[in-house]
Amino acid sequence: MCILCLESHKPLTEEHIFPEAAGGSIAKHLLCKACNDKLGHWIDAPYLDQKHIQLARATYKIQGKTGKVPQPFSDTYTIDESESKLRIKLDSNFAPRVVPQTPRVWITKNREIGLILSRDVRDKKEIPKVIRTTLSRFLNSEAGQQLGWSEEEKEQAIQRSIEGSKQVSPRPEKIQPYLSGRWTIDLKALFAEYVKVIYEICCIEFSSQFRDSASGQRLRTFLLAQCATAPAPWDWIEAAKHLNVAPQVPPDLDDFIKRLTKNNQHTYHIAVVTPSGVVCSMLGMGAVFHTKDLEQIATASDVAKVYMSSINGGKSGIFALGELLSHTDDF
Repeated sequence: MCILCLESHKPLTEEHIFPEAAGGSIAKHLLCKACNDKLGHWIDAPYLDQKHIQLARATYKIQGKTGKVPQPFSDTYTIDESESKLRIKLDSNFAPRVVPQTPRVWITKNREIGLILSRDVRDKKEIPKVIRTTLSRFLNSEAGQQLGWSEEEKEQAIQRSIEGSKQVSPRPEKIQPYLSGRWTIDLKALFAEYVKVIYEICCIEFSSQFRDSASGQRLRTFLLAQCATAPAPWDWIEAAKHLNVAPQVPPDLDDFIKRLTKNNQHTYHIAVVTPSGVVCSMLGMGAVFHTKDLEQIATASDVAKVYMSSINGGKSGIFALGELLSHTDDF
C-alpha cells in the first residue's frame, strides 16, 4: 500500500528517504509513482533548491538526475569599479564570465552608427554575428530608416563595425578575490522535508500501526496539503506544534548526532529512531518528532535504529543503535 495515497492496487516505486540529489542513499518501496513524483516535486525540489544544500552538492560533486552539479553562486554580480558597470556570473567551474549586455545603438552627429556591446573575451568569436544581427535590425527599424541608406550602404556600415571590433583589445577588469551577498533559507521548505523523512521512517519501522495513528494521519495530511498547485497558506511554527515536530535539534541531541558522525554532521543525513520518536539531522540542520502514539505500538519498544547517509564516502545504511555506538571508531 502507498503510504501517501493509501491505495493498495498501485505498484510501489523506490523512494529515497533522504533526497538522492542531496546524497541520500537509503531507498525503500513506499510510494506509488504518482505520489513519488508529487513528493519529489513539491517537497524534495524546494529543499534541494536551498543555497546551503546546493553548496554541499557543489562541494562534494553530487549530481542530480540530469547529471549536473548545481552552482550555488549563480547570481549576477556587478563590478562597481568598472566604468561600464559590467556584470559577471561564475560558470560551473567558478570562473568569472562577463554577462552579455544588450547592445546599444545610436546615430551620431555625423550621421554614422554608434554601437556599444560587452562580451566575455572567451565569447569574442560571437561578436561579428552579434554586430550583424544588431545593426541589421536597427537599420531596418524606423529610427535606422531615417538615414536613408541604400542596402549597399547598410552592408558597408555593418562591415566597418565588424572590422572595427577586431581592432579592439580585451580590457582587463580587476575582480575582488571574494564575493559578497546574502542567502535566504526557506525554513518552510526545510520543515516540510523533515516531516517527509520522519513520516517515511516511522511508516517503515512501525508499519500501518503508525500510519493509522493520529500522529501518522496528521503528518500524512500535512504532506498531502503541500502537494498542490496552490497550497493553502500555513505557518511553520504553528505546524510544528500541531505535528509535534520541533524544527530544531536541542543541544544534547545535537551532541549525540556529532558523536555518531564523529563531528562530521554537516556531511551526513541521519535519523535516529527510538521508542518515543525520531531525531532527524540533514547536513547539520534538523528536527525532532515526539509522540505518545508510539507507546501504543507493540513493536516500538524494540526499535532503536539509525538511518545514515554520508555524502562524501562515509558510512551509510540502516544500523541498530547499540551496534553503531559500539563501533563509532570504525567509520
